Amino acid sequence: MVRHLLPGLLALGLAACGGEETTAPPGPDYPEFPDHDWEAEAATLAAGPDWYRHAVFYEVFVRSLQDSDGDGIGDLQGLIARLDDLKALGIDALWLMPIMPTPFFDSGYDVADYEAINPDYGTLADFDALIGAAHERGMRVLIDLVLNHTSDQHAWFQASRSDPTGPYGDFYVWSDTPSSPDNGCGTHQAMFGDSAWELDEVRQQYFFHRFYPQQPDLNYENPAVVDATLEVAKLWLDRGVDGFRCDVIALLYESANDCGFLEPTKAYVRQLRSLVDTYPGAVLLAEPTDFENTPPYYGNGSDMFHMTFNFAYGYFWNFHFGSHDAGQIAASFESALTEHPPGAQEALVIGSHDVTRAFKPLGGEALQRRAAVVQMTMRGTPFIYYGEELALRPGTEQIVDNRDFARTPMPWTAEPDGFGFTTGEPWIAFGPEVEATNVATESGQADSTYAFYRDLLALRRGREVWGTGEVQFLEGDNETVLAFRREDGALSYLVLVNLSEDPQTSVLPDANLPNIGLPVLGEAQVTLDGDAATVALEGAGYAILRLR
Repeated sequence: MVRHLLPGLLALGLAACGGEETTAPPGPDYPEFPDHDWEAEAATLAAGPDWYRHAVFYEVFVRSLQDSDGDGIGDLQGLIARLDDLKALGIDALWLMPIMPTPFFDSGYDVADYEAINPDYGTLADFDALIGAAHERGMRVLIDLVLNHTSDQHAWFQASRSDPTGPYGDFYVWSDTPSSPDNGCGTHQAMFGDSAWELDEVRQQYFFHRFYPQQPDLNYENPAVVDATLEVAKLWLDRGVDGFRCDVIALLYESANDCGFLEPTKAYVRQLRSLVDTYPGAVLLAEPTDFENTPPYYGNGSDMFHMTFNFAYGYFWNFHFGSHDAGQIAASFESALTEHPPGAQEALVIGSHDVTRAFKPLGGEALQRRAAVVQMTMRGTPFIYYGEELALRPGTEQIVDNRDFARTPMPWTAEPDGFGFTTGEPWIAFGPEVEATNVATESGQADSTYAFYRDLLALRRGREVWGTGEVQFLEGDNETVLAFRREDGALSYLVLVNLSEDPQTSVLPDANLPNIGLPVLGEAQVTLDGDAATVALEGAGYAILRLR
């Protein structure tokens, strides 16, 4: 493609790999910036108390990442073997989905023993080895902490059902009727299935379960439950974890009319935070159940969660892009900019184990890449769900429930005999097109989604502005073009995203850009006229420009 450079109109080209910012074609309109050791800056940020604000996390379903022993199930030793690959991509920290023993009615979110490792994944010694190997590479590890419920196979529940007057008799929410107004949300339906009350044939009472019947809810009105679960957190912190992602944390306490984030639950979180704060660098990450109201999860900004997922964008970006309305995307981040207390940090996603893959068949990889540009350049901490960097397609086999479509094995090579994941039969079938969407193939292609993610992550490294800098949305005359500036005392960037598949132009009357900007990633045309800027993007286009 020939790019014509005209006075006042500059075609911005793709930056070189590795996040370089000094390789744009020569031209009088480009600003010049001195060289900088971004790797040294990244190392400094990674070692600091606010490391999580500048890290890129990788969500790992251990079962599907890498099998080390040929049984078709991913394991901790397999994950250890892939740490260097993840580090090369630009990953700074891991979040592990549940790794504790489980009957697997809910893919591990039904914990049968809080103090051990799922034997499918290895042993406590393997876990210790993982922590050591990750820390040697400067990588942090968060694990899933499932506190709302246990498996019905957990020793606590077995004791509770068999000995109602014993020490565990009141560890769960029991009732003589399936709709008691005094225990747990009245007659609320379960998330999965029908009634939230299940008759236990042994105890001859009903127990409350917010999710599957195999997941009875713990009774946090019992101080012994509070003490026991805090001891669980302490156990894993003592083993070296760098914090927890807290599953459905708002649901710990229930009332007859409300299962929301009640005051007693907030008080519990403050106790958990006090414990975590005694381990330097450890952090808490909340899974909110109210996607539109995340400020309460932060408390005063330093006494509850360090991070909370922004699902208003993360789970709905496909609809925002489909409506071609940049205002909806801006609104999805508005509370973080106006309502969150000082110190709050959003966790940014475009997919997870609970929703379909970020790759959308109707939009293709171009749609996912634009969603990722917003995710990676917005203020907050990005979380990549394993395989997103390959644009993995949704699978077709279901073992637990339809969320399995997003939990297929990771393809590392193009070899059809296990695709580098296993030498045996995988526990669940690979998704489609893995012959092309695998690490070995995509890492060698300059235009692949893997290369796109690698360059985008390199652009983030060492630059505080992305994690904590100011955000300014620029209103234009075309809602199909999303435009915003990211800025701190050292750096300033302009981010442009075309929400549609057709070419778009937008006039930003109050852009007030200091210069036309140095192209960093993507392609656009920019014209400056006083405080106004006119930007033009190709269909499905995006661009990141460094202004200062």
